[in-house]
Amino acid sequence: MTEPEDFGARDRQHLSINAFRERAQYEFPSRQMRRTPLRDDYAAHANALLGQLTRAFGDIPARTDAPRLHVDGLKPGTMVELATRPPAAGSRSKAVKIPANLDFPTQQIAVLRTDRRGDGSESAVLFVPDDARAFLQQRIVAYGNDPGEAARTDLERFEVIETIAAAPIASLFVGHVDLSDTTIAWWELWLPGGPDRAARMATLARDANLDVHSDQLVFPETTVVFIHASAGNIAAFAERLPGAVTEIRPATGSIEPFLDHSTGGTEPADWIAELVRRVVPPPHDAPVVCALDTGVAGAHPLVQPGLRGAWAYDAAWGTDDHDPDGGHGTAIAGLALYGDLEPHMSTTGPVVLSHGVESMKLLPPHGFPATKPPSYGVVTQGAVALVEAEQPAARRSFCLATSATDFSPARPSSWSGALDQIAAGSLPGDVAEDVPASQSPKRLLLVATGNVGGGMLVDVMASQPIEDPSQSWNALTIGGFTRKEQVPTPPPAYQPVVPANHRSPYSRGSQALPDDLTPIKPEVLFEAGNMVSDNTGFCAWHPAVSLLAPGSDVTNEPLVPFWATSAAAGMAGHFIGRLHAAHPDLWPETLRALTVDAAAWPQPIRKQLIGTGAHWKTGTKSQKQKILREVGYGVPDIERAMWSARNDMSMIAQAEIQPFAIGADGRTAVYNEMHFYDLPWPRQALEQLENEVVTMKVTLSYFIEPNLTGKAATRPNTYRSFGLRFAMKKRTETDAAFRARVNAAQERDESTSEGESDFWLLGSKAIQAGSLHSDLWRGHAIDLAGHDAIAIYPVGGWWKSHIGQRRMEDKGRYSLIISISAPGLAIDLHTEVANLVTTKEIEIDLG
Repeated sequence: MTEPEDFGARDRQHLSINAFRERAQYEFPSRQMRRTPLRDDYAAHANALLGQLTRAFGDIPARTDAPRLHVDGLKPGTMVELATRPPAAGSRSKAVKIPANLDFPTQQIAVLRTDRRGDGSESAVLFVPDDARAFLQQRIVAYGNDPGEAARTDLERFEVIETIAAAPIASLFVGHVDLSDTTIAWWELWLPGGPDRAARMATLARDANLDVHSDQLVFPETTVVFIHASAGNIAAFAERLPGAVTEIRPATGSIEPFLDHSTGGTEPADWIAELVRRVVPPPHDAPVVCALDTGVAGAHPLVQPGLRGAWAYDAAWGTDDHDPDGGHGTAIAGLALYGDLEPHMSTTGPVVLSHGVESMKLLPPHGFPATKPPSYGVVTQGAVALVEAEQPAARRSFCLATSATDFSPARPSSWSGALDQIAAGSLPGDVAEDVPASQSPKRLLLVATGNVGGGMLVDVMASQPIEDPSQSWNALTIGGFTRKEQVPTPPPAYQPVVPANHRSPYSRGSQALPDDLTPIKPEVLFEAGNMVSDNTGFCAWHPAVSLLAPGSDVTNEPLVPFWATSAAAGMAGHFIGRLHAAHPDLWPETLRALTVDAAAWPQPIRKQLIGTGAHWKTGTKSQKQKILREVGYGVPDIERAMWSARNDMSMIAQAEIQPFAIGADGRTAVYNEMHFYDLPWPRQALEQLENEVVTMKVTLSYFIEPNLTGKAATRPNTYRSFGLRFAMKKRTETDAAFRARVNAAQERDESTSEGESDFWLLGSKAIQAGSLHSDLWRGHAIDLAGHDAIAIYPVGGWWKSHIGQRRMEDKGRYSLIISISAPGLAIDLHTEVANLVTTKEIEIDLG
């Protein structure tokens, strides 16, 4: 009897669609958008603002005897705080934003920092030079005057502003700070300008008897300086330099991270010896995964075959794993090499390692002083630089399973910004003159969400926000799920906290964070283990529902249970190592995109999103996004990431793009190019399937250069160097109409609206922040047949708006993955697309 064909076999290459890319120039829309006035009486509103501004200036007069300090290029001035009106009752708007053009650069009137309030209003600290007070007052007067038939002056600047008040120095601090507290601690001062101004500020701080560390973090328009002082002394210093500091944040009290320590173990000697005999080391030139952690037990017989290097941020620390109770870095390195050891212990076949591991000790062992300054960003960037100096030719990814609770993940931190710089290749040593950003060294970082600790069930299962630095835009953030539900042998009696294939109770999410300002995090889930609960509802870890990993005590405890998102990050390292080995020439952005493309939700989670028939579950797209902010796009399948099948295939594009160009006036930047792909579409196969349900997934991945200013908390377009969006052609849309629709979307910083039956999970309005955008289309195959083109186009970023940086003509790059899946159906999508790709490549070769 003939075996039925297996259309789902993973035996086909992913297909490149680079040949189908067409570059097109942006054209400015000719039509003007009409807007509804927000104020009934603009003259009265202007008078109210003028009165408030006058009182604010009166509260902070320019005293001639004030001990102001001089900074070259900065005028003496004062700070005021502005706030917008909250959204109207019943409004669908998430917030009324501080206007992006509130600054007056020629007058040095500048927004220092912005913040989002709980009622949806936003506030801004505005620096006003003393000699620019009259100018600002005159602009508000002009705004209130009747313009007649002309456009109202400064409407975009002042219309949404509701209040103006004096800004006390406390308004520069992030979070609540007791200025009377005399405790000496480390602080981050965010200083606008470059290293030269920061050096001047550091000198002034030392002259004021403040302890300033020599290390700094340098971003395009901000330099982070670290000062050891009391809150009151920091405030007093900043008060003498109005306009010279945009934000003040408490730095970490110690560089030591929060780690889940392993206890207990198994009787391992025979197991390890038997497994070691079956291990086949990776090739010498195989990719590596570098664990940034507590070091590694390099002599461990399971780690030794794949260890390609071990170093420490400070050589005096040594490279061994100093974490107590079984180690931490050793377990992560072992999981990155093998995955969970438990299944290997149950088999007898060879274990072929596809990739190697490295260890960089990021943290000081016991007995050594805490690293100064206590900045994870400085140490992480330094650690990466040291690794690359030791092995510059290695193809590597980085794995970071350390997190901190010092900062809210609702905004970029100096640590998450430092990670974004690492990924984007915008470290000081990466930047070369006349070399576009697209050619700087890119790096893939895997970062854990941070962990939920044990406790009562009601607290453990509640949604808890991710921890710093997992809000990083460029890092692939790893959450946890679990398949482990083995009940421990009584007594005492325990129960697993969640059934198999649910989100792990250790995992954190971004559901509580503003979805228009922060990326969907985590993007993917890996095995993190489960918790168990007793009959009182108290939850804790247990070996029975943990992973098995190498331990740091090679003699007495070489195998240990390991759990939580540290374990998930190690498992993600194993996934990326295998994927990188299978596709060594793909960009880091593409490896990230393929990981997300290959992810699917386990059935219990899938039921929250998939409805009956061809439809998504009933509910708003906002509700669906909340689910994704806990579980991401699901659990990646390594075989799907590496290979296509006939009924489940992926198309890949890797491209450079120049988002902006210098405008006709020679002084400002404008949008430059868009990319259109007339896709090699399996139209015949889709039409043959008719009303069968199929899924399309589109994933766009690129790395932004971060700009860590005080405005980044509420203005994603000031944090990113550039943004990209994708839009699919409608089923009945002409090419001309499609291009016009995409062209008009750039100025609005959003994806284009479908305007027809919406089969997308999230839809166009869900894309706001982040540098990875993914969405799923689910419907009948006959409807998907018409979506045969896609556009990639830029939206704003500081390359365009911050002209002084001279990056208007720089180039970025992106990866695009489009997959079509008809699981379980006897249909060959891949061959039809492959034939179209071959034909196109022949046409190009023939000229």
